[in-house]
Amino acid sequence: MTSLDRFDLKLLQALQHDARLTLGALSEAVNLSPSQCSRRLARLEREGVIQGYSLRLDPQALGLAVTAFIFISVDKSRMEHPHDAVAALLTRDEVTECHTVTGNHDFLIKVVVESLGALSTFLAEAVSPLEGIQNINSQVAMNTLKSGGPLKTG
Repeated sequence: MTSLDRFDLKLLQALQHDARLTLGALSEAVNLSPSQCSRRLARLEREGVIQGYSLRLDPQALGLAVTAFIFISVDKSRMEHPHDAVAALLTRDEVTECHTVTGNHDFLIKVVVESLGALSTFLAEAVSPLEGIQNINSQVAMNTLKSGGPLKTG
């Protein structure tokens, strides 16, 4: 694990709230010189603490009105590598997250699609035909109250 001091944590917190901060604004926010900020950012990127910078979009503005969570259980006795069962789903644009989970299921997949009809088609054409699938359950989010929030840095 990477050792993070209070300045690193301040940098990460500031960037999580606004990844578009200029180096000058960032250095003011954390009380370091721009060159020190630049070196720290380079190290945090190199060590994988900062995995990248991204853009968050409003799904509704793009016509993506349905967010669903799909719970998948696989028949591990028929598969050498259970992750292979969902590998094809990871390449699909509809899939925004995939997690292995504890409990009654093996995977939790988050999908964002245009409509309930599109969800039904996705389940029928992309999920159900997967080899080794034992059980599929889905739940549709009624409202999203928080998404993509910052991680606790201190």
